[in-house]
Amino acid sequence: MILNNKGIINLYGHRIFINMILCLFGLSISLSVSAQKNKQKEGAKVYIDHADILRHNQIEMPNVQIAKGNVKFRYKDMTLLCDSAYLNEQQNTFQAFGHVNLKRKDGTNVACQRAFYDGFMQTLRAREKVVVRQPYKSLKCDSLNYNMVSNVANYFGGRGTLNYGGNVVVADEGDYNTETHDANFYGNVVIRTPKYNINTPTAHGNTETGVMNVVGKSVIRTNRGEVVHTNDGTYNSKTDHMQLNGFSTIKSPQRDIEGNNIIYNSTTGDAEGHGNVKINDKVNKRTITGQDVVYNSKTGHTEGRGKVKIIDHKEQRTITGEDVIYNAKTGHSEGHGNVKIVDDLKKRTITGEHLLYNSKTHVGEGKGNVDYIDYKSKHAFKGDYVHYTDTAAIAYGGNPGPVAKDFSKDNDTLFVHADTISMKAFNINTPQVYRKIFGVDNVRSYRTDLQAVCGFLIANTKDSCLVMYQEPIVWSDNRQLLGDSIKVFMNDSTIREVHILGNALSIEELKDKQHYNQVSSKTMHAQFIDGKIRTAQSIGNVITVYYPIEEKDSSLVGLNYLETDTMRVYLSPQQQLEKIWTNKFTSTLYPISQIPAEKMQLPNFHWYDAVRPKDKYDIFRKVARKDDSDIRPSEVGAPPRQKINN
Repeated sequence: MILNNKGIINLYGHRIFINMILCLFGLSISLSVSAQKNKQKEGAKVYIDHADILRHNQIEMPNVQIAKGNVKFRYKDMTLLCDSAYLNEQQNTFQAFGHVNLKRKDGTNVACQRAFYDGFMQTLRAREKVVVRQPYKSLKCDSLNYNMVSNVANYFGGRGTLNYGGNVVVADEGDYNTETHDANFYGNVVIRTPKYNINTPTAHGNTETGVMNVVGKSVIRTNRGEVVHTNDGTYNSKTDHMQLNGFSTIKSPQRDIEGNNIIYNSTTGDAEGHGNVKINDKVNKRTITGQDVVYNSKTGHTEGRGKVKIIDHKEQRTITGEDVIYNAKTGHSEGHGNVKIVDDLKKRTITGEHLLYNSKTHVGEGKGNVDYIDYKSKHAFKGDYVHYTDTAAIAYGGNPGPVAKDFSKDNDTLFVHADTISMKAFNINTPQVYRKIFGVDNVRSYRTDLQAVCGFLIANTKDSCLVMYQEPIVWSDNRQLLGDSIKVFMNDSTIREVHILGNALSIEELKDKQHYNQVSSKTMHAQFIDGKIRTAQSIGNVITVYYPIEEKDSSLVGLNYLETDTMRVYLSPQQQLEKIWTNKFTSTLYPISQIPAEKMQLPNFHWYDAVRPKDKYDIFRKVARKDDSDIRPSEVGAPPRQKINN
C-alpha cells in the first residue's frame, strides 16, 4: 500500500508500466545511497558526467549532495538528465527537479518535472507532466507512484492516458501489477481498442489474458456492431466472450439480447441468459423468451427453461412450455411441461405435457394429455399418448382416454372415443385429400344427429361414411339400429343413408316412451332426408311390429304383426307411414287392448338407452351390456374358404 493525499489506496497497474518501472527502478538504485553501497560490493558506479554546480553543505543540508545546472548522471545503461538533484546518503533518498528525463538503451524514456526515490521504502514518485515512452507504448499522467516490494504502480491526480499496441485507456486513476499483469482504472474510464470501445466508471482487467471487467453504468461497443449496456460485465477481447451480471442488454445488427445474467460470444454464436431473457435473432428471424435460455445463432439450437416462448417467424411456428429444445436447422423441437406448438404455416396446434416434433420429417410424438388439432385438414386427436405425421396418427391411453374429432363438415363435429384411435390420410396436399379414422375397442361416438357404440369403427371422410363392427349400435333421433355391421353415410350435418348387414334390427321409440315400432331382417337399407328416415328396405326373414296411429288424436290403433321376405316402407316428412310394399306375407292386427304380451317386442329386442352417448362428453363413459344373453342371438357366419384339391 501507498499513502497519498487521497488516503490508503490498493495499487495495481497496467502492462505498459513494466518496462517503465524497471527503468525507473534502475534509475533510483543508480542514484541512491544504496546504489553507492552496491557499487562498493558489485563494482557498479554512478557517474556524474556534468553539473554546472556540484556542492555539499553539511550545515545547510546535512548529508545531501546538491547538483545544479544541466545535470547528467549515468548508471549502467541508463542516463538521467535534470536541472538539479539532491542525494541524501543517510536517508537513502534521491530527488531530481526540472526537466527530469530518464533514458535507457532499450528505448525507455521517462520525463517529468520532479522525481523522488525512497531507498528504505523502495518507492519511486514522479510528478508533474509525467510521460513514459517505449516503442509503441506511452503513458501520460500527472503523478506516478511505484512500490518495488508489491510491484504495483499507480498513476493519479488528473486524467491519465495510456497507449499500447494500438489501444488507448483514459482514466482519472490507474494501477498495474508488474508480476500478475492485473490492471485497474477508476474515474470516467474510456478504453479504445481495434476490437472494442468501453465507457465505464471502473474497469479491472489483465493485459496478458485480454479480459476486462467493467463496474457501474457501462457501455461496450465492439467492432462487430454490438452495443452492450451493463452495470457489471466481463469481456475477453481475445475470445470475444462476454459475461454480464445483473440486467444487461446487447444490441447489434444481427441480434438483440437482454436479461438479468447473460453469457455471449459473437464469434461462436453462443448466447446464454438467466432471468427474464429475451433474444431477438434478426438474421434467422427468431424470438426467444424465458427464465433460462441457451442459444446458438449458427447451429440454430435453442434450449429454454421457465415459461419459454420461441417464435420462428420464418417457419411461422411458436413453441411455449416450461422446458423447450428447438433447432430450426434440424427441424427438431421438444417440450416438457404444459407445451404448446402452434404451426401457422401448416395450420396446426399441438398441446401436451411432453411433445416431440420434427418439421423436416413431419413426425411427432406426445405424452400426457396431448391435444393435436389440424385446422387445415379439420381433424383432431386427444389422448395420453399421440404419435403423428402429416399423413397418419395414433392416440391411446390416459383417463378418460383418447378422442378423435372430425370437423370437416361446417355445421357439426364428429367426436369418437376408443381405447385406441388412429388416422390415415390419402392424397395429401391435393384437393382430393381424405382421411380414414379407426377406433378400436370400446368405441363411442357422438354427433348432433348421430350417436354410436361398437367394438371397431372406420370413419372415411371421402364418402362421409362410418362403418361399425363388433356389436354396433346406432341412434338417430328416436331410432335405434342394431346389426352385425352398420354403415352410415353422412351429409354435411345429417344422415344420408344407413346399411345394416346381418341380424338387422330397427327400433323406433314412440312418443309415449312405452311402445316401439320394430323391424328385423337379415339386411336393411334406409334413406334419410333432412335427418328423417323416408324410405327403408328390409330383406330376408323380415318381421315387423308396427303401431298404427289415429290421425285425429294421434292415439294408437293397435299392433300390426307382419312376417315377409322383403319389404319397403315409405314415410312422410312427419314420419307418418305413407305406404308399404311387400311380396307374400302374413299379418295380424291386434286391437290395442288385446295385444299379447309376447307380440309387443321381437325376440331380439333390446332398447339400449342407458348405453347411448348423451353428448360429446359422454363418449368417455364405459357402459357394458349385462351378460351374454343381452347380445343378439345369431352371428355373422364365417366367410367361405378356398380349398385346393390334389
